Amino acid sequence: MDYSIDRPTPCRVVVNAALAPDEVSEQRQRVLATWMRRANVPGFRKGKAPRQMVERTFAKDIRADLEEHLSRHVWGELLKGETLHPATPFGIRDAAIGEAGGFTLTGELEVYPEVTLPDLAGFTPPPFDLEPADDEIDKAIEQLRERQGQWEPADDAVAADGMLVEARVHGEYPDGGGDPFDDERALFQLGAAEVRPEFETAIPGHKLGDELTVERVLGDEATPELVGKRLVYTLTIKSLRAKRLPPLDDELATAFGIDGGLAALRTKVVDRLRDEKRHLRRDVWRDALLTHLAGGEKLPLPETVVDEDARKEVMEFAHSLAQRGIDPEKAKLDWKKIAAEMRERVSLRLNAELLLNALADSNGILVTDAEVDHQVETEARRLNVPFAELKGNLAKGAGLDRVAGILRREKATDQALQPYFEGA
Repeated sequence: MDYSIDRPTPCRVVVNAALAPDEVSEQRQRVLATWMRRANVPGFRKGKAPRQMVERTFAKDIRADLEEHLSRHVWGELLKGETLHPATPFGIRDAAIGEAGGFTLTGELEVYPEVTLPDLAGFTPPPFDLEPADDEIDKAIEQLRERQGQWEPADDAVAADGMLVEARVHGEYPDGGGDPFDDERALFQLGAAEVRPEFETAIPGHKLGDELTVERVLGDEATPELVGKRLVYTLTIKSLRAKRLPPLDDELATAFGIDGGLAALRTKVVDRLRDEKRHLRRDVWRDALLTHLAGGEKLPLPETVVDEDARKEVMEFAHSLAQRGIDPEKAKLDWKKIAAEMRERVSLRLNAELLLNALADSNGILVTDAEVDHQVETEARRLNVPFAELKGNLAKGAGLDRVAGILRREKATDQALQPYFEGA
């Protein structure tokens, strides 16, 4: 087989191939042999019809089958002679058997780029302090107090940030365009960005029973017929509640099932923060490793793969909106911006996968079936589904290969970072 390869872009390959008539004849005999075994010709048992009759009866189908067979043959021969990492299926532009009996084919595909890695000897992860600072510890303990806090009526107080407000809200459009509406029990915490900024500004300083008016002009987030219209809210404060936090004493530790009082609670908090920092350090060092492996350059990526994965990301985002009761078609979102963000995220992920795959290749890292099963079993427990069911579903869509790929990249990362973990 004679062939030539052109690369109009780093990730696109165009193949021009030709098979000589004798090669075509050899492959035709194989195709014909299959037809001879399977052909049903009236008056003959299956597979017993004369060769000439089979060729004459099924000439058109045999030729089409031969062309498909020759295309697969060309692709197989190409993979024997070239190191390609296909990102998309091999697409045939043109394929034909010529009058002289030869076969020519033009096809193309996108491939993943070849990755050349720098020496890891030049990599040094950035410093990372695992010891939590006093203010981090105090903040974590304060969050525990918040979890144990209780809401209590504050009928004699004035509304302030942190309070839980219950209000009746009436809205109307004085310039027309929309119907009035009422919410008898709007419940929100001031200062927690749970309501519009106009509410956050207007409510503080008011008391139980106060009625106040808030107005805003609707922008692009509204439906087209309401853009530019005034929306006037009338709020009546129905209740105010303040959170009473437990004292910072030994009883707080007891409430969380910790013996040894406040000192023991603080020790537990420090241990938890250190553990969180260890996970964060790995993420930071992994990013630093990727930066080193990239050498300051972005890898070329197959555009079809990036586009398709980005499209899936956008569809999944739209699906998540629908699950939360938001109609994606009516939501006033900048879908072009969202698509661009998803595309950038996909590009970063693919870039990281290619670099870590190359690192795993260079170090001969393998993943066993037992390791894949262990990961699937862990995920099955998390999802509360049977292991066999999850594994079967993953196997249907090459999901097990994806799990193996993730594990392999994580093993490569851990192997590269292990000396620094040990020395830290």
